[in-house]
Amino acid sequence: MSKEVTPRQSKKPLTLRHAAAVTAVGVIGALIAFWVLSSIVGIFFFFVKLAVVVALIGGVFWLISRFRR
Repeated sequence: MSKEVTPRQSKKPLTLRHAAAVTAVGVIGALIAFWVLSSIVGIFFFFVKLAVVVALIGGVFWLISRFRR
């Protein structure tokens, strides 16, 4: 595999259309990544909240059973 760096053939600067396309792809990619990560974090926190609620309900029943004796 060659590691040589070749200069660009074209000396044209970045066009407005290319800059807009790169920006649009970056923004859309960031939005999709934010949506996916927030969904994953949301699912994780849902299960954490569910576990806390189950533990609290179990704790209340345990306390009631101890006080009834």
